[in-house]
Amino acid sequence: MTATVRARSPSSTAPRIAKKAKVDTATTAPPGTDKAVLGSIQIPSEEEVAAHREKYDHAEPYKYAAVGGLLSDELLEGVVEESRTFGVRGEESSLPGWGWEQKETDIYKIQQTPDLSSLDPEHLPEETLAALPMTTRLKNALYSEEFRSFVRQVTGCGPLSGVKKDLSAGLYTQGSHLLLHDDSISTRLISYILYLPNSPLDAPKTDAVELQPSANGNFLKGWNPAWGGSLELFPVENGEEVGPPGVKRTAKVDVKWGQIVFFEVQPGRSYHAVEEVVVGDGRQRLGVSGWFHRPVEGEHGYQPLDAERAKKDLSSLAQISAAPSIPFTPYSGESPNGLTGSDLSFLSSFLAPSYLTASTLEKLSGQFAEASEIVLHNFLLPELAAKLKSETEAADKGDYHAGTLIPPQDLGEGEGWTIQGPSSKHRYLNSTGITSSTPTLQNIHKTLFPSEAFRHWLSVVSSLVATGIRVEARRFRKGLDYTLANGEDKEGEVRLDVSLGATWWADVPAGSDEEDALVDHGAWECYLAAPEEGEDPETYQSALARKAAKSEEEAEDEKEEESQPVAETDLTASSTVPSANTDGTSSTTEKKGGPSISVGGQELEFDPDQFSPSDFDSDSDSEDGDDGPLLTQPVSFNKLLLVLRDPGVMKFVKYLSAGAKGSRWDVSAELEVGVLEEEEDDDEEAEGEEAA
Repeated sequence: MTATVRARSPSSTAPRIAKKAKVDTATTAPPGTDKAVLGSIQIPSEEEVAAHREKYDHAEPYKYAAVGGLLSDELLEGVVEESRTFGVRGEESSLPGWGWEQKETDIYKIQQTPDLSSLDPEHLPEETLAALPMTTRLKNALYSEEFRSFVRQVTGCGPLSGVKKDLSAGLYTQGSHLLLHDDSISTRLISYILYLPNSPLDAPKTDAVELQPSANGNFLKGWNPAWGGSLELFPVENGEEVGPPGVKRTAKVDVKWGQIVFFEVQPGRSYHAVEEVVVGDGRQRLGVSGWFHRPVEGEHGYQPLDAERAKKDLSSLAQISAAPSIPFTPYSGESPNGLTGSDLSFLSSFLAPSYLTASTLEKLSGQFAEASEIVLHNFLLPELAAKLKSETEAADKGDYHAGTLIPPQDLGEGEGWTIQGPSSKHRYLNSTGITSSTPTLQNIHKTLFPSEAFRHWLSVVSSLVATGIRVEARRFRKGLDYTLANGEDKEGEVRLDVSLGATWWADVPAGSDEEDALVDHGAWECYLAAPEEGEDPETYQSALARKAAKSEEEAEDEKEEESQPVAETDLTASSTVPSANTDGTSSTTEKKGGPSISVGGQELEFDPDQFSPSDFDSDSDSEDGDDGPLLTQPVSFNKLLLVLRDPGVMKFVKYLSAGAKGSRWDVSAELEVGVLEEEEDDDEEAEGEEAA
């Protein structure tokens, strides 16, 4: 690579890098350093480093670098070869203590290894380490003094720890994704991702990009940007320095073999996401990602963490992920007392007749009182439901074009629809004006849900009186939209959630295989128990949306625990699904003292700060039973979901995959409620007076 020679950017803390394209291990390797590790690193010349620093300083929406050729192909191809032997962690064919783990939360869906810092005799048996020499060498190369010096030269970030290694291998296959976040946790200073994309030799040919065979001819190297998986960078909203993120990316870094991307972790600024991988055929967006941390005590450059600064950062994060900002609209009418004739006349234009009979309402009231949640099938009049289905299906087919795997970010905007953000909390289209394409949906949104008649109907079913409402007609576009776990805090109020599913492609028979298959593309709604006191809300938001399934096997006093993702749970809802109340349920907590695993009967302890919050999904000490979601509801059509949500209970709508048939459509309302008190009769009042 050639570059114009320019003055080196000043950095009092960054060491000078030699003007050699490759480290001379014979003269530069410190005592005890693995020379094979240094031989795998190809440090750019001083002129090239200056050019990288120039690009870094002028990158938008924030500073980042994308550099290829820093590590030898011999090393990288060796890592890919080893990754193909990992297997599933905990299964008989996998290495002890090692393997891929399928992880799915509100924010991501990915296969991931344990932290590579565990590739050490203190943590893993010799059998495992012997099978992973190239992966171990890559870890050591990335955290070598030479490689960290290069990162410091480009970013000007100051000293980086060589002791605290924090990285894992991640495997993105079809449907995998990682939603927007800023990586700001603990002492992270630099975030990075090294790309190792590969395809099997028998994968379909592609004319868009030329894939290169590996040296041994076992796989193809390279990636087509049309397959997804790009790194998306988001600006701060309204051009501010720090704050909520915008709803659209302004930069995208495509996946390239051997390229490493890195940037400084900045709370409320370094927003990024990983685009969904939208192809199968055995293609893998393999990568090794992690963080360089600030020096730990005893290392050169160590400085105690500024507690006030950390508190300020957490405060800003709490504001960014705060509760919805749409205000409640108070009801002006008196408290309802049953349904009037005019109520029934109004509702008969919307609701199926069966939901307006006294016997049905009595049954629904009893069921809701017992479970605090209920799902009503075929809720709308058949002719109204048919119009709703026709309109939403036509809108989708007009917007989604054949051959486009990843939809444009502005899809569906305009004619009454606006993107709702910030993306750190949610992203979807919100109906804010008049639209001619979906008038039936708008009528339900603007006329039925806010009406006094519907308020009265809800009071009969729930025995609650609604005092205020906020309601939205929402469109979750495939390949783009989601909500992340959030809700009222524990000191908040009980809410009644009312949601009408209007997704045309989810109009399938109840209990059928087609209904079971609806969960494959996401868009399901999930309720989660509140975080424990003292838990970091940002950590909870990105880590709690899963079900921890525990299994114990005893053989000669050996116990091995494995955690399973939310994707393993039954996501079909029925009247027997647990309610979204906190009473009697357990919330997910982090194990005190950090995570641990057992190998060969020996418990392996880890520094809890070495791991990202999602690396260990189960609490092995929990005795409270099921730590999973309180309630899940698949994407639906013409179904009304009523949920009484306790303070602190959180909810989210899972990201909708690009592979879905169309958008998720719904009308969603949240109501402030109070208890509907019945008047005492004269005899009861008299008894009460005597008791007093």
